[in-house]
Amino acid sequence: MLRHDDISSTLSPKRSRLCSRANAQAVAARMFDAGARHVSVVRTGDPLQPFQAVPAHVDGPNVELEMRYA
Repeated sequence: MLRHDDISSTLSPKRSRLCSRANAQAVAARMFDAGARHVSVVRTGDPLQPFQAVPAHVDGPNVELEMRYA
């Protein structure tokens, strides 16, 4: 089984940018601007996709960012 360090060292620079928290936050902002009422960025625990932007309210300790209309 590959460890996180092993996977991180073999990723291409483009994959590293796409897997970043900053990219997930940018995707979430685009989703929100496009009309999504709730958008969350969550940690997945998967080294190949450590962050995911989802068009839903997510509650829990893995939430990095939440965007919603008041």
